[in-house]
Amino acid sequence: MHPNSDPARLSKWALLVSSVLSIVFLAAAAIRENVAAEWKGVQREYKTILLAKSADAVARRRAEAFSIEIRQVTVPALKVVDRCVSCHNGIEDGRMADQSQPHRTHSQELLKWHPVAKFGCTTCHQGQGLALTFNDAKGEEAFWDYPLLPAALTEATCATCHDPRALSRGSAAKLVRGMELFDVKGCASCHKIEGKGGSLGPALDNVGLKTKHQFMRAHLSGSQTTWNWHSEHLRDPGGLVPGTKMPSVGLTAAEREALTVYILSLRKRDLPEAYLANDKIEEKYAKLHPAAPKGEALYAKYCSHCHDTGLYARWSKNFKRFIPAIRNQAFLRLEDDECLAENILEGRPGTEMPGWGPKAGGLREAEIQAIVEYLRGETKFTALPPAPARGSAERGHRLFTMNCAGCHGVGGKNGFAPALANAVFQKAATDAFIAETIRNGRGNTPMPSFGRAGLGQQEIGDLLAYIRSLAQPVRQARSYGRAPERDQVAGSEER
Repeated sequence: MHPNSDPARLSKWALLVSSVLSIVFLAAAAIRENVAAEWKGVQREYKTILLAKSADAVARRRAEAFSIEIRQVTVPALKVVDRCVSCHNGIEDGRMADQSQPHRTHSQELLKWHPVAKFGCTTCHQGQGLALTFNDAKGEEAFWDYPLLPAALTEATCATCHDPRALSRGSAAKLVRGMELFDVKGCASCHKIEGKGGSLGPALDNVGLKTKHQFMRAHLSGSQTTWNWHSEHLRDPGGLVPGTKMPSVGLTAAEREALTVYILSLRKRDLPEAYLANDKIEEKYAKLHPAAPKGEALYAKYCSHCHDTGLYARWSKNFKRFIPAIRNQAFLRLEDDECLAENILEGRPGTEMPGWGPKAGGLREAEIQAIVEYLRGETKFTALPPAPARGSAERGHRLFTMNCAGCHGVGGKNGFAPALANAVFQKAATDAFIAETIRNGRGNTPMPSFGRAGLGQQEIGDLLAYIRSLAQPVRQARSYGRAPERDQVAGSEER
């Protein structure tokens, strides 16, 4: 057989070529890894800068002794292994303050109190500590769970070891501003932190340690990072999460950044006590021994987002209903403190108003009473005239359909005014309160006076009978000194 007709000849040539190519690629990789590695070039450049800055023979000898090698910080207590110092060689050298990255001295002299040998780098900055190239260390393209935080957001990790509000002025100004905005904008009215807050949104206790895979990113443009997600969510909640009830709160770009820093700071890390600053320990102590609650601050944090000042009824386009004016004088003259407390404690089941008691919103009895005192202000509860006798529920049904259902909904449900079939309303409101509200209406709200519209005592009694027929069972609420008359009415309706 002719040699050129060997059927295996082509396969042999293919094997030879692929073997040669493999050797070439392996050799190139070895050269790149051992000779032309990025970190080696950075260190050679750093050594050149060191030599140029050496003003005397001693400094020059030290610069010449600088070796080109992988440098690594290992902190077993924090489970940290960081090679960032293989490129950031000048972070503790004050002579490098005028250099560009990665040679520049660390900013704000923070390493005086946070030495790299004790804390590492990724404890504060996140990123992939074992990496030896910038892109890998940054971790975004490498799908690292906790990519390198942008410089503008690094304050987010300060709260792990510190109480940011106790730091010297300006040390964590952005984080502190974010904490203030969280309260001022009423975020806690929907989100719980450490068991306190509303229930319309998810709890945020550990949201700072969530990875990007835990967020809906179908509508997220730009950087696919958690911080970009939070910033865009604050800017346009409905655009990022269609159908959400979270409203846009009108934040500036700077406010969005500050609030994003605070959201990222909400992370639970079990660090050894030696890493906690004294101010952090004092913060923990203060949470276990809270000061006397202030009603105005609690109202601003938990109530104002929905009720605003509480002086006027307001329309919520998110909830598609009027939000009651709970600081309205016409309302407070008819509502006693026990009823106010019970509505805060139990909420309004079937509406967006959650319960704020210890097992729901996490507020202590003293905090609920502080809110009641703030709501009450100087407005005194006025003894109400006796309610008319309950009349015909059938006639009341017709009156309700003609006069009330347009706002309160058919059967007292699903309207854009308060739900009269609500179990807590039925339990807390007396007949006298309901009758007086029908008769005289409610100033600064859409509720008109039906007494002036021509309804007499008999019609009000018929309406009262129908409204009471809407009662639904409710579990026994904790007593706040409820008047005997209310107990009797509520009990009779439940039976």
